[in-house]
Amino acid sequence: MEFYWLIKIFLIGLAIFSWINYSSKRHTNNRNLKDVIKDRISIRKLTENEFELLEPYLNNKWLVFPYKYQSSLIDLEVSKIEGNCVRYSLYTNTEETSFYYEIDGIELFFPYNMYLHISDFNVAEVVFTEKYAFVVKINDYDLKTAAESQGGIICSELDEPWMYEQSFDSKMPEDEQTSNGTVASVKPNPDKKIDFVKLLEREETPLESKNRNKKGNGLLSAIFLTLMTVFSLIYWHSNNSTILILVIFSTILSIVFYWYQPRSKYDLNNVICIKGLIKNKNVSKKEVTIGEDYILNIPHHWLPFLPEKSSLPANMDILVSDRKLIRYENTLSINQEIEQFGAPKFAKHNLTLLITGTILSAVVYFQTSLVDNAMLAYQFFNDNITTRNLQDESTLKNSPIQKGDLVNIKMSGASCDVNKKKNENRCHTLFINNQPIDIETNYIVSIAEPMKNLFDDNFINTRVDQDVIAAEQHQDLLIDLYNSINRISSQHQRYINESLTKLIDVGKIVITVNKVCKVSEIDCFSVKKELTGLFNIQFSDDLSDWEKVVNISEVNPNHDEIVSLRNFSKLDSSISRLKADVITRLKSVVSDYQHNKSSFRIDLSENSYLEMGKLEHINNDKSGPVSLLNVEYYYDVLFAKAGNIDIVGRVSDIYYRDDNSISGLKIKANSHYSTNLDELFSFVSPIFVSLAVFMITALVSILNSVVICYKLLANHRRKNKILAIYKNRII
Repeated sequence: MEFYWLIKIFLIGLAIFSWINYSSKRHTNNRNLKDVIKDRISIRKLTENEFELLEPYLNNKWLVFPYKYQSSLIDLEVSKIEGNCVRYSLYTNTEETSFYYEIDGIELFFPYNMYLHISDFNVAEVVFTEKYAFVVKINDYDLKTAAESQGGIICSELDEPWMYEQSFDSKMPEDEQTSNGTVASVKPNPDKKIDFVKLLEREETPLESKNRNKKGNGLLSAIFLTLMTVFSLIYWHSNNSTILILVIFSTILSIVFYWYQPRSKYDLNNVICIKGLIKNKNVSKKEVTIGEDYILNIPHHWLPFLPEKSSLPANMDILVSDRKLIRYENTLSINQEIEQFGAPKFAKHNLTLLITGTILSAVVYFQTSLVDNAMLAYQFFNDNITTRNLQDESTLKNSPIQKGDLVNIKMSGASCDVNKKKNENRCHTLFINNQPIDIETNYIVSIAEPMKNLFDDNFINTRVDQDVIAAEQHQDLLIDLYNSINRISSQHQRYINESLTKLIDVGKIVITVNKVCKVSEIDCFSVKKELTGLFNIQFSDDLSDWEKVVNISEVNPNHDEIVSLRNFSKLDSSISRLKADVITRLKSVVSDYQHNKSSFRIDLSENSYLEMGKLEHINNDKSGPVSLLNVEYYYDVLFAKAGNIDIVGRVSDIYYRDDNSISGLKIKANSHYSTNLDELFSFVSPIFVSLAVFMITALVSILNSVVICYKLLANHRRKNKILAIYKNRII
């Protein structure tokens, strides 16, 4: 999750850097233009015909978009520039949103698609505006030829459909002037029927602009709200004060961007006024088609009042930015709706924050033990919290502990329940017992050292030395002799040599096995049989000769024996089975010891657990459940040396014995808890931060849900009032 947001922040930063670099480049070009204008050399004057061809681009800002509109030239002087022509672009969401052409650091605008005649090296004749230069000739391709090739149609780089239907007369009759702007006369294209004409272009009124959402979609506020939550969770797990600064910073930015309204949202968009016919109305898509293929978006509540197909042309106002119909004749008008009933309410940013706040509240709730934190805070602020520091077993068993108390238990002799499945070094149920087990009544406890020897990796050790090599050579001679005798006597029996090895300290193995096998319920028949065979003693089913083997081993414990690998493998398998039986028996003894009346039980509830270093070593041991580490740990438990614990948590349940003394506790442990209440509930404590973050995210969800309901209700009432008026009008 954290890596994902780092990638998002990086991409946003990259986009900002690209935009700054693009803007910086254009700013540099503007300075270059001023220097060139100051030092330029005129080669001729702009002709009257060339000026008439450029005039539409000086009268209509959309013909030069995305260049900054310039209504006049600085003069009629034509200059020459030379060099490579480069096109620079700016992309948003993989779409090109701005571009410009440049030769030698000067921005150029190519009227009538003259950019199609750019070559590797270009010679251009230009006239200047204050922001860029108009190209009047490029590589012997002049303005007049370019205009004639367009068939009298003037179109911009955007290629808007309605621009293909008409061209603009460079002359502007005075009877077509309005207070909102200049109206260009329209020259019909004789090759194509025109179903609508553009009358004029104007800026939208302030009331019409209120029909647009000026607060955005709330995405930036939601992003920083998410970052605040992510950083707070990191702080919860790491308690790093540096992260807390990021939490505060993200919170402030989330609030700032909630109220922030970009200046661009207040810019008045352009509106074109046309006269034309509706050819089709699509109710499902909330669209009407004007002319051949000019599709307009319409307000949903206008659908019943617009004709499926009109027979008479009607005056319509269209918002250029999103092709939305905002006026139809004098009947339907966004401006009049807002003037009478106010602007509609927009809830998109509220919905974004509602969803974000709800998800983040759930994440904080499940990741930070929120209920326990809230209960502690409630008890603290009501002076109803009791803290107890418990450092010995007697105090623990007889202390007047109550549910809800905050306890800190620091004791030795603690062990994890051997019957519970261990998960790395985490323990959820543990026992405290400072009284070692009675050795006299538990034989398995008295043989701790032999038990550890049995599980030692070097308990069975072998080597190949000169004695083994000599024995194998002697074996080879005997086998050759026997095989020769068999061939002479025509017998078909054949002897095969075996690999040999030397078993080290056989006597010690016998002594250890003998002690271990005295533990009740241990089956040692197989291992005793294999060991007896090493001493050339006839094995009996009742093991009557086993004592003779033990006596020999006690006299000579360091005795080594050369054995076949086959017999050694049998012995090794028998000892492995013995280990499994022994560890099961030992584990049972430990379990009984942990659950006896003198032990104190602690259950760590829900997701809380205690980290115990010894368990981590045991679980990471590749030897499995029958390893020496397991045996050593079990004996440490029996001798009350298992380990020390330091638990801080809130008591959720108490277990009692028959004499009403405490036999155990159920605790919701948390590494962030402390019996120092001033530290526990300080403004920088993880508990306080987690509660504050949850309150913020929950409040964001609740407030935005209320606001959404209010806005939906207000819009519904507003719509009904508007429909009531329109129903009395005839379209």
